[in-house]
Amino acid sequence: MKRFLTTTAMIALALAGAHVSARAADVKEVQMLHWWTSGGEAAALNVLKQDLSKEGFAWKDVPVAGGGGDAAMTAL
Repeated sequence: MKRFLTTTAMIALALAGAHVSARAADVKEVQMLHWWTSGGEAAALNVLKQDLSKEGFAWKDVPVAGGGGDAAMTAL
């Protein structure tokens, strides 16, 4: 549950950052910092990427290796 909430919070922050960037430069881009690098996780991430693309967002993938998100939190 903790991972889900952390991931959800990171997605929300990324979307909020994209919204602010969109106003500043009229460019809608999402920079997604994540640790979803295994097969199933990457497939789920691609679904999010496709959904955002339909909404007109560009996707900048920022994967961080290391399960559990510890390395991602350090990078963040």
